[in-house]
Amino acid sequence: MKAGEVFEKLAGAAVRRPWVTLVVVVVLGLAGGVGALQLETNAGTETLVDEDSAEFQATERFGQEFGDDAAVVLVRQDVRTTILTQDLQALFELETCLAGGTELASKLPRRNDEPLPEVCDRIAELAPAKVLFGPSSFLFQSVEQISQTLQGQTAAAQQAAAGAAQDARQAAAEQGASEAQQNAAAEEAGQAVLSEFQNGLIQLALEFDITSPPRLDDTEFVSRVVFDPAQAAGTPKERLSYLFPNRDSSLITIRLRPDLTDAERSEAIDLFKQATGDERFNLTDGSYVVSGVPAVVSGLADALRSELLLLLVVAIAVMALVLFALMGRPLRLLPLGLALTAAGITFGLLYVLGGTLTMASIAGVPVLIGLAVDYAIQFQARFNEARRDGAQPARAATLAASNGGPVIGAACLATAAGFAALVLSPIPMVRSFGLLLVLGTALALVVAASAGFAALALASWRDAPEWGAA
Repeated sequence: MKAGEVFEKLAGAAVRRPWVTLVVVVVLGLAGGVGALQLETNAGTETLVDEDSAEFQATERFGQEFGDDAAVVLVRQDVRTTILTQDLQALFELETCLAGGTELASKLPRRNDEPLPEVCDRIAELAPAKVLFGPSSFLFQSVEQISQTLQGQTAAAQQAAAGAAQDARQAAAEQGASEAQQNAAAEEAGQAVLSEFQNGLIQLALEFDITSPPRLDDTEFVSRVVFDPAQAAGTPKERLSYLFPNRDSSLITIRLRPDLTDAERSEAIDLFKQATGDERFNLTDGSYVVSGVPAVVSGLADALRSELLLLLVVAIAVMALVLFALMGRPLRLLPLGLALTAAGITFGLLYVLGGTLTMASIAGVPVLIGLAVDYAIQFQARFNEARRDGAQPARAATLAASNGGPVIGAACLATAAGFAALVLSPIPMVRSFGLLLVLGTALALVVAASAGFAALALASWRDAPEWGAA
């Protein structure tokens, strides 16, 4: 069967039952539009890198072991004010809140054991963090580790002293010493071990200028841990740059769980922003900024949805202005209506097939609308020519389809072939973009050749006074 005959049969079937054709196509378009509004946005790295690639697999393994991309809370305030004043307690509580659901969250102290804000309960319920490290948790763990080390060394020294005393007692007994002499020998040996241990502690304390057990409220201890004495006052040590990049900022890093869904990751970022905005965690003269790859991706995903609506509105407005200027009455906006219907069906199928909105698919909206309008205008122009030559509406539709269909179809096929070449791209987002445009181009042609002729025939039968210009 020749191409002209295919288009003629399609148009003939449409004009024989124009209302059925229009209702079916419009319902499909509306249903597709509803489905399109349900599409999830996806701005993740999986749209840029093939999941089977070695790089992607290595990234996945890293995420499983160490956590996914990190959300970062920037603390904009002089580091001295942050860690040497009561602001350190606010930071403790914020880190406890952000680490909700982890073992660390149960260890960090809080003010007077007061309950944290409600948003912290929601974070703990979601438990998005695999690991968190920040200024206050670093200092807390430093004190804890020093204390545990000291306790361990003390216990070891006491055990060694007891062992030395036992050996001395046994040696004295073997030499025939009295019980008093054995006790004296044991005490002397034990004290010698303890004295050696104490002398070592004194030397260590003198070396690091430690005059008392480390405490978080000891500003001298905290300063020695964080600041570089060889630099200007308030300059953090270079090895702590992951916590204190400079003297005016600190960083809280939250590596997210790799098994979070896109929706859960976005929810986590929203909760982090709510937490940093809670007055419970206010700083003396500073503020918080939530950033990092997950925050950027979440913001981009939100922007994709809003951009889709914006692009749709702009495309409709531009096309409407062009059609008003070039097309005659009464069906000036028919090509635009057909284009929107085809776009709705296309994105509805994307939803049914489990697809997502990406940056590329958003860019495809005006492309699809432009192509669909072009096909509809060409069919409408040929229909009007046939009507001016005296053909009845049904015959005008089949003539326009058989005469114009092969040319328009060839153009559509060439366009689709160009889009199909994108499937060869190594980038998943580009491949899906190409497939979406191929599908949309085919649907645009079918909608124009069916619903378009059905609408034109109905308008003619109602004795429309004018017809669109060619």
